Amino acid sequence: MSAMKMIEVYTQNGLRKVRPYYNKRSAFVKGRWLGKPLVDILANEFKLRSRDYYLEQIEKGTYKLIRDGVPLAANRLLATTIKNHDILETTTHKHEPPVKQWCSQAIEADDSAGRIAGFKVVFEDESILVIDKPCGVPVHPTGQFYQNTITELLKSHGVNALPCYRLDKITSGLLILAKNSQSAGEIQKNIRSRDMSKFYLARVRGKFPHSDSVLNNEKAVNVIFQDSSNTTVEMSPIYSIDPKRQFPVGLSASRDAITQFYPIMYIPHVNETVIACKPITGRTHQIRIHLARLGHPIVNDSVYCLHISKYPERLKFMMQFPGWENQPGLDTENLRIMFQRFIEESRNICQTKKTYCPECDTVELNDPLLSDLELCLHAWRYEDTKGKFKFQTELPNWAQLSSN
Repeated sequence: MSAMKMIEVYTQNGLRKVRPYYNKRSAFVKGRWLGKPLVDILANEFKLRSRDYYLEQIEKGTYKLIRDGVPLAANRLLATTIKNHDILETTTHKHEPPVKQWCSQAIEADDSAGRIAGFKVVFEDESILVIDKPCGVPVHPTGQFYQNTITELLKSHGVNALPCYRLDKITSGLLILAKNSQSAGEIQKNIRSRDMSKFYLARVRGKFPHSDSVLNNEKAVNVIFQDSSNTTVEMSPIYSIDPKRQFPVGLSASRDAITQFYPIMYIPHVNETVIACKPITGRTHQIRIHLARLGHPIVNDSVYCLHISKYPERLKFMMQFPGWENQPGLDTENLRIMFQRFIEESRNICQTKKTYCPECDTVELNDPLLSDLELCLHAWRYEDTKGKFKFQTELPNWAQLSSN
């Protein structure tokens, strides 16, 4: 359960921003909390702050216990222990990161011209909504993002829909949303059974293999993967590195992954190629990592393009060790040392002058660069193997001959 004040939205320097707002959330207490003081629960389960901090917040009313429909006064709350059926009410001052503004506010407000919330509608019926997702906007609430997400923006325009698959914040393109759980289940089942083919477009560094053997213009998208001799296949494991967590939990297990690639158009004056990508498996960042290992990273990928990567140590490790398990010289101690380097690398990126919110003492967020919210990777077409289910977006600007 949650309650919120009116949300104030504004645009600045190409970013869509939400002014910090107070948000109330309430939920029944957990069974393991029964018989314990609330301050002890907060201090033990949320160790980022001290016990004194939580005492102060209880006195301010940030945390309340609702018992028999009545909120307990702070002095009584501190003198009691949690009982069954108590409700914990939390008031937070939310600071949402900005996202890239995808259209004018006038277009966002007008749902009459093939758009909803400013998003281009590819297809819609009573069961599903298919949109062309802009880059720089998360699909659903996650982490600090809530109002600035596709699902919440659609909801504000009267459309309740569930995303049928994951699409990264900075990736653009085809996003299928279901208007009911049954439709969502059917589409997700098709994706899991690999009855659904997904085609992405990417713009990569260098002259991609077999570029001389294709039409070398945007019409080549109509014949992708028809000539197997022009297809490049990358088969290497994918794993994730999360420096926010300690080793070994921050290093996930390697999982087999396969991606097929096909050249569409080589652009000689910038030495870049527009290609089609067909992931056979669905690992996190699979296309981006596979392209980096092939030596043809996405041109503006600030994570997996070594020339501009913010995390070169992490990237070099992933390129050198496609699967980190059972590698010569990579025993547990060496992995621990390497992981510490990844943590320090991430800390160095985050070491900027900090300002704090005068209302809640939270570190205020710096605006991201627009370039960090963009990626030349576009979910272009989805279709089932029977040809009954097929959706496709327009080509993104960076994949059109006229824009190059």
